[in-house]
Amino acid sequence: MQTHAPFFPDENAAGEVGDITAKAKILVVEDDENILNLLSAYLESSGHEVVEHRDGLSGFQAALSDTFDMCIFDVMLPHRTGTEIAEAMRSQGALTPILFLTALGSETNVLQGFAAGADDYVVKPFSPRELIVRIKAILRRSQMANEAEAQLLEVGPIQLDLEHPSCNLSGRTISLTPCEYKILRGLLERPRRVLSRGQLISLLYGNDVAVGPKAIDVHVHNLRAKIGDDAGVIIETVRGFGYRISISGDAGRKLQ
Repeated sequence: MQTHAPFFPDENAAGEVGDITAKAKILVVEDDENILNLLSAYLESSGHEVVEHRDGLSGFQAALSDTFDMCIFDVMLPHRTGTEIAEAMRSQGALTPILFLTALGSETNVLQGFAAGADDYVVKPFSPRELIVRIKAILRRSQMANEAEAQLLEVGPIQLDLEHPSCNLSGRTISLTPCEYKILRGLLERPRRVLSRGQLISLLYGNDVAVGPKAIDVHVHNLRAKIGDDAGVIIETVRGFGYRISISGDAGRKLQ
């Protein structure tokens, strides 16, 4: 087993680099036991769940069979290299952030690492403070991306921004009134389910405002006109009850 420079140059270094706030499940594949133990100890002390592997084959199997918030790979590993693990993950569409931690520091090595799908590349021996800052930055970016994705409601060709009310339909922006937006959101959050006019009134105005069902019919009429009929999005009238939304084509079949 190859011996590298100590992870923390002194026993107080871990406490000086600051905490990583976002809690995460992190896969660490490293054949240097000293680095592996110290890195895992710090990450676990920050509240993270760490899954350790000391060879490329077991790390490869873990990376492709489990879900992680971040992966940290040495490059020169027994049986499978970190580069091979990263390439396999990316070929399967995995977007998990990957950091390479390796003694291979030439420009060619670094470029190969990024080409394999790495989000960052740290060369041994390394500054523990710099490494922790990089891990924290990667987790923060990943968390922000996940939150942004969660704030987007996407059904078929419709994308509804849940934070800044707006609607995109097949690449074109649709200007909606607040009532139209609320109706569309209510229908999209319950695809193929019928919402009564009474439910839509409560959604728009609450239970303390006296509004007739005709007001809902007017909003739906205007909403239909804005959506059009060329994108396969249909707001259906269920006679005597209310409305539901349906999507035609492949996207619609996924809702069934």
